[in-house]
Amino acid sequence: MRLIIHIGTPKAGSSSLQVALKANRSQLLEHGILHPAIGRGAHHADLASGLHVPEAMRDIDLRRNGNDPAAVMRKTEAAWQSVADQVAKHNPETLILSAENFLSIDDFDTLRAWLERIAPGVSPTSVAYLRAPVPNHESKASQRLGWTSKVRLPASLAWHSRLMRWKAIGTVRLRDLAKVGDIRTDFLESVQEGLTSAVSLPERNANVSLTGEGCIALQAVLMNKPAGNVGSHVERSRAWRARLAEAEAALGQSLPLRRVTVNPAVRWLILDAWHNEALALREEFGFQFDEPALYNRTEIDRGLADSGARNLNLAETDPLSRFLANDQTAALRLLAHAAEQGDSSRVDIPITRIKDGIRNLFRRVSR
Repeated sequence: MRLIIHIGTPKAGSSSLQVALKANRSQLLEHGILHPAIGRGAHHADLASGLHVPEAMRDIDLRRNGNDPAAVMRKTEAAWQSVADQVAKHNPETLILSAENFLSIDDFDTLRAWLERIAPGVSPTSVAYLRAPVPNHESKASQRLGWTSKVRLPASLAWHSRLMRWKAIGTVRLRDLAKVGDIRTDFLESVQEGLTSAVSLPERNANVSLTGEGCIALQAVLMNKPAGNVGSHVERSRAWRARLAEAEAALGQSLPLRRVTVNPAVRWLILDAWHNEALALREEFGFQFDEPALYNRTEIDRGLADSGARNLNLAETDPLSRFLANDQTAALRLLAHAAEQGDSSRVDIPITRIKDGIRNLFRRVSR
């Protein structure tokens, strides 16, 4: 049996791949490829959630289990047992496991024990898709608004050191998301070698993705009301995201809407934060992003100086508009349209307060 483990990384199309694998589970099984069903989700996050020391467990996993690390570990053990049972039942030629949080685990002894039990003597092939630092941060800024109204400063992720731990248990394949096109098609090529007929994964993920102007508007409305608990924030974020998407569709022909785009100064801060990490990935894995400036220390230093990036004094609680090069006036029009056209029973903030709030944000930024 072959064992292929998709280990992320974040913001690199994992949800799209996982939704497609789940939707086509029966078809894959007909070809001897098992993508196990674990709970109701498309991902296998429960397999990795408990493979951490307690202090390194994700907040979301702890919240879902009464803030009890032991409960998280029990859920992980049950998930691995479920995989073992499904492997025994179907006896597949290929086993696929997929979870972003595989990348960050630290309990590799337990992982090895389960892999040996499920696939004795099999060396796994780990596949990780990487998104270049600047678009990675741009995408993260948008998605983060679903959980909080705050924005984080650019920072690197410890991909190299984590990938080195996976390299110790088997082959690691790194793929540049910008070069592969459709992650679903690219991933499938790694699992269907030797198959007599091709397998396709037609299902796509349908998450609402706002433009940069929409994201600025979304943060403005979220910052104008106390966050409350996480659940209420998520619900409100989803409702306003849907309404802003409708506003983008209605006003898109008359507004300069663009994808989330960081301003030049923030771009150089991102490249600066990722420089050493990028060099390590290139040296150890032969992997290089299509961003020449990322590997040029002299160019980064010049960009930081010319853009005044070091003098921005950005804080985590700053408005998103300080980070982005998107049109703030268009964001105001989107927000006003979304508020006026929305169901009155769903408007949880007065329209005048919304308009005043976003104007005040823009005034602070322009000073």
